[in-house]
Amino acid sequence: MQHRNEKWAIIIFLLPATVLYFLFVIYPSIEALRMSFYNWRGLGTKEWIGFDHYKYMFVDSSFINAFLVTGKYILFLMPIVLLVSIIIALSIAKLIRTRWFNLYRAITFFPYILPAVAIAMLWATIFNPVSGMLNGILEAVGLEEWTREWLGRESTAFGSVVFVTAWQMVGFYSVLILSSILNIPEELLEAADIDGASRFQKNIYVILPMLKDILQVVLIFTLINTLKVFEMPQLMTGGGPNGSTEPISLYMYEQAFSNFNFGYASAIGVVFLILTLIASVLTLRITRGDRS
Repeated sequence: MQHRNEKWAIIIFLLPATVLYFLFVIYPSIEALRMSFYNWRGLGTKEWIGFDHYKYMFVDSSFINAFLVTGKYILFLMPIVLLVSIIIALSIAKLIRTRWFNLYRAITFFPYILPAVAIAMLWATIFNPVSGMLNGILEAVGLEEWTREWLGRESTAFGSVVFVTAWQMVGFYSVLILSSILNIPEELLEAADIDGASRFQKNIYVILPMLKDILQVVLIFTLINTLKVFEMPQLMTGGGPNGSTEPISLYMYEQAFSNFNFGYASAIGVVFLILTLIASVLTLRITRGDRS
């Protein structure tokens, strides 16, 4: 009788979350899949076209470009965010016994809590080729030849967006890694000091191996957030110049709300979801190593 009561209690507590998950995740996904088989511009009747949208993706140069640009974001953002987050976390961990520890931790986390719109507009102003602070500083120190139209050239626009996106993301992951560093038993670090390990050796051979689980989480989160990159390229460059900063998420948005091609946008969304799931599973299996 007690076991049955516990079972019903679990069901009752899980029911609200299950209902919300179905309404806001499962149902929209199913509806997007259904919509992808129709040609619909938001008004009027829907025309059944089967898999035509999916076939068109293979010859749609804009979609192929957005797919490749998304791959570039992953290729650059994941190692940059991971490496910088580790370095910042290790640096702040050295200050744990100082009165500045909480201040540095708060400053590091601050960019992550800022609205993405505010960050994009702030950096777009800094990168402004006429009145921006970056070109102004370069001119002030005699480096006029380094001034650029940072967001207006293909050679610099992508790197600028990657920099701003990484600047926003590293704060959260640095604090996440820092919390794991602070949970490492002091006995291990003291033993390394007794054995004569340098600070670099202690970081490489003691601390980093202890961070394996949290680094796996950071990799998964970074991958998912990189695949969802949207605000920065939309607000800073609009996906340009010439689509050099346009990820799949922004291309999908443009198809739906600029071209009113909701069927094709739904098909892109379905493919995007599948790619995200595959990438997440592969990353999880790779990072699990011998535990898989």
